[in-house]
Amino acid sequence: MFAYIPFLFLAVVNAYSDPGPCTGNCWTHDPVSDGKYFRFATGGGIHVSSADALEGPWTETGFALPSGSKINHPGNDNLWAPDVHYNKGQYYMYYSVSTLGSQDSVIGVATSRDMEAGSWNDHGSTGLSSTSATPWNAIDANWIEINGTQYINFGSYWQNLFQAGEQNGLKVKVGSAHNIAYNSTGPSNEHRMEASFMVEHDGWYYLFFSVGLADHYDTRPPAPGEEYHIDVCRSNSGTGGFVDRTGRSCTDGGGTVVLQSHGNVYAPGGQGVMNDSTRGLVLYYQWVNKTIGVTTDKFQFG
Repeated sequence: MFAYIPFLFLAVVNAYSDPGPCTGNCWTHDPVSDGKYFRFATGGGIHVSSADALEGPWTETGFALPSGSKINHPGNDNLWAPDVHYNKGQYYMYYSVSTLGSQDSVIGVATSRDMEAGSWNDHGSTGLSSTSATPWNAIDANWIEINGTQYINFGSYWQNLFQAGEQNGLKVKVGSAHNIAYNSTGPSNEHRMEASFMVEHDGWYYLFFSVGLADHYDTRPPAPGEEYHIDVCRSNSGTGGFVDRTGRSCTDGGGTVVLQSHGNVYAPGGQGVMNDSTRGLVLYYQWVNKTIGVTTDKFQFG
């Protein structure tokens, strides 16, 4: 399922586009197009699915790294949060190695020539990690190139979203991490901001991120409005100075709502933006279908 965003900074409450049609295995997110579409999903490892059209039908073809990661770290057999991009003849996939709720995390990277399941070469750690002594949590990586320089945006909870420079697509530049979005409200590990995704459009860099509680909807549902939703800030540099539509700094709790719960769509988040050859800019995301039941295993990409 997909939703169009004709202007990336527009948010109209109670006027959200509903997700479009999807057939086949549609339970997750992260589509990438290369003649055909690929989708990489979290769930007991990184699942690979493909389709000839964005609407599907989607067919799961296996795992990107069937044996897990070579990184010697808890969670290396249950990789999270894949982010895939193409650069200079090959595809790069960043992934997270961690356990649920932990700040003890590592971001790894693998490469492939064609994105097919089993074709990925694991390069191990990018050098980006976190412990209880760091202000960030090293998960949810997202790559972008700004004026010829590569960066990884990352972070979840704690002090929220950070950016680090890269040397060659495989390793981060030591000491380059800096904060790009932060909401200081609440306990240090419950700031509820994560899953950054940055895209350039018309000379601006848009930083999308998920805000709110992402899970346990079936056992501990949050108060209305505290569930996942998608916000955005923008900057003309891409490396800092992000503000929302009102001019509030993204490092001071700023964020313009792009998409939130509406109708049967509950808790949209885990978003990304792609430039589709026929549709233009497309926002994709996961959500809970309230007609099926508010359960964590009914996520679909949008």
